[in-house]
Amino acid sequence: KMEQRTRRHGLLQSMLLSFSHQLILCHGYTVVNTSLQRKSITRMHHPSLAFTTQRQYIPSASTLYASVDDNTESSSSNSDNEVEANDTTEANFYNDFDDFFPSSKQQESPISQATDEQIISQLQKRQEVIQQASNDLLQKWSTGQCKSYGAFTVNEFMMEGKEMAFDWVRRMDIGSYPRVCCGSAHGSVYVADVEANKLLGMAKGVHFSRHNADSSDSTHLVDGLDERLRGLLYGEYDGGGVLDVAMHGTNFVASAGREGGVKLFKYIDGSVPNVLEYVGSVPTLIRPLPGTTPTIVTSVRFNSLGQLFVGGNDGYLRMITFPNDFFGMDFEEMKSEVDNMTVTIIKEEEKVQQPPSPILSFDVCEELEMVATAHANGNVCFYSVRDDDSHHALLGTWNPFTSAEGGKSHARSVAFVTNESKQWSIVAGGGNGEMWLQDIHSSVIEASGGNNNKQPTTDKPNMQLFVENSVQAIKPNHQGPVIGLASRPGGIIVSIAHDGILRITQTFPTPKALLGLGGYKVWVGSVCIDSEGKRLISDGRDDVVVVHDFSKEPEVNNDEVDL
Repeated sequence: KMEQRTRRHGLLQSMLLSFSHQLILCHGYTVVNTSLQRKSITRMHHPSLAFTTQRQYIPSASTLYASVDDNTESSSSNSDNEVEANDTTEANFYNDFDDFFPSSKQQESPISQATDEQIISQLQKRQEVIQQASNDLLQKWSTGQCKSYGAFTVNEFMMEGKEMAFDWVRRMDIGSYPRVCCGSAHGSVYVADVEANKLLGMAKGVHFSRHNADSSDSTHLVDGLDERLRGLLYGEYDGGGVLDVAMHGTNFVASAGREGGVKLFKYIDGSVPNVLEYVGSVPTLIRPLPGTTPTIVTSVRFNSLGQLFVGGNDGYLRMITFPNDFFGMDFEEMKSEVDNMTVTIIKEEEKVQQPPSPILSFDVCEELEMVATAHANGNVCFYSVRDDDSHHALLGTWNPFTSAEGGKSHARSVAFVTNESKQWSIVAGGGNGEMWLQDIHSSVIEASGGNNNKQPTTDKPNMQLFVENSVQAIKPNHQGPVIGLASRPGGIIVSIAHDGILRITQTFPTPKALLGLGGYKVWVGSVCIDSEGKRLISDGRDDVVVVHDFSKEPEVNNDEVDL
């Protein structure tokens, strides 16, 4: 009996691991059919939210469950009758969940009565359901079938009667959905919930802005952004304010301003009066003395582990690691531990004689354990950030803009993208509106993750980084600098530029523009896709953050204005 229990436990474990996001606690599998009901939103909106939906669908409290395979249920019922008919028969199966759920011993779980063939069949059916749902979602991205709405306005507190000047969104990022953060033209930082259509908290005027330059509480903030870097970042359309923001989890925000450095904030749920609490700053990036040249941080991003990557005008990529359990600490503990963070500078090889070129943007790929940076000289640099490397290092560079059709250009944005076959590519967007794609070599993919016995990528000096002759232009060009790029599995890349067009492109097997979403302004700064690959969130609508939800059906309302 012990051998049978061990064999069965091993079988279930190996099968369940392939569906790590599913916890099987009952016989068979179920598809959740969420009952939907229409609920009116009566809260007043700012006029700039005129295109938002006046009604939205929300899940009801009740959830209906339907079995994928009715035959399995009847088979289980027959098995129950057989066991009851012969109480002296020794139990055929051991319930693997008894050790974890003692209550299951009081009433035998149907899973212990199912045959191996039935469990395998149900796992296969569940896999088919998941794959079909993924295909359906990808099809919606390809056709633009989504629900589009303005999630919130950063001027909500002003509308509630607080004395505040009208503000505009300049940068944004997604934390744990539905939480997002924003940086504004007035140098403020906000946290909001896009599902609740509500602004949660703010840190007012914490970064330099020409709007707060003369205020008594902002005299310590000095504009350190020189004209050359300003032109590279914004072209002819500098909306002012925050340079970049990043969010980890539901309440932790990092932001970079024109005065230099990175500031850290925590939103405390339920706090009154809706304030983002200042935790501290990254120590090595603080301006050492008044009048000295600061490190202007142009791009910040968290990975899923909470490490913060920072790129700036000195051309160096930095990786910031916080103390253990830092994000689980309360506010006072965070403030006391913030100076214990570790800052690692990932430099180019010493043999490179030319000075580093400013980093304008970057992307982090956790699957490949790599970071790609976009530079002012047109280079796209690739760095290994593996935990088991003795030192993080530059793997290689690529400059698609040296012979660009529109002349030499800076690399303004960059993103990794993968298809369903796990073929990875890199996409670079230029200051001249061009976009280029190149495939990453399989040897890089094989050396990253998966097998812990593999050697670190930096121990392979002759490793080929790209597939030969795989460079492709993504057409048509944008009519302005490509400010932001974001990707999702399935080979989808989303680009946003100063031409006000948010474009969705299929990159595999060859690049093909699928559709464009208009209505954005030249002040657009960010485009993000949530971790589930369901929602596209961006700024570029003055004070409003816009959501395109591809998991929901479009709503038709004759009183609304289409984006």
